[in-house]
Amino acid sequence: MIKFDTKLLMILTFIISSCSSLDALQQSYKNFLPSRSTESYIVQPGDSIWSIAINFNIDSELLIKNNNLKKPYTIYPNQKLTFSGNFVKNNSIKESKAITWHHPLGGKSKVAIKDDSWLIFKEPRGLPIHSIHSGKVVVSGPDIPGYGNLVMISHPNGYLSLYAHCDKIFVEQGDDVGKGVMIAQLGNSEAAYPMLRFQLRKNGKPINAEKLNSLF
Repeated sequence: MIKFDTKLLMILTFIISSCSSLDALQQSYKNFLPSRSTESYIVQPGDSIWSIAINFNIDSELLIKNNNLKKPYTIYPNQKLTFSGNFVKNNSIKESKAITWHHPLGGKSKVAIKDDSWLIFKEPRGLPIHSIHSGKVVVSGPDIPGYGNLVMISHPNGYLSLYAHCDKIFVEQGDDVGKGVMIAQLGNSEAAYPMLRFQLRKNGKPINAEKLNSLF
């Protein structure tokens, strides 16, 4: 009969019984490490940098940087774009002061619907829409399907505001706008009724509607 060394048997038993714990420990360690994964996307007809950023909840500036795109950031069908690294900006530098926002409709309009990260205002067609803060217009018009006439404005500190289903638009891509400036009129382009569908993003991530509503 084969005799086993008692200490060796105890060690083997410990290793076998600890396999699941070891796997969990290794997985926890991997989760702790910065993500190095690389994903790619093939550009489809009608895509833009901004529509891709919205659909994947990523920062358009980092998407531009990671793919070495140059102004006016034109992309083409079947072009391969790389999503590399972590799409979160360095937030170690604190904002010097709290940002005060201008209400997109200029006042305390009633919010008809809070839809996760959207505020939907049901108001009369033609009501003025205002920029919530100073910034640069990056989208102006029906560039992204599903949003109708859309205005998108890039603001300091990684913020991006979206104003969807507009009627008339009074700004163009590349325009610098001031806080509270009238940028469009409320409409129902690609919508069942006149509305303003509004969203604010920080570093590519939509701000929750409850928190968003408390900013104004």
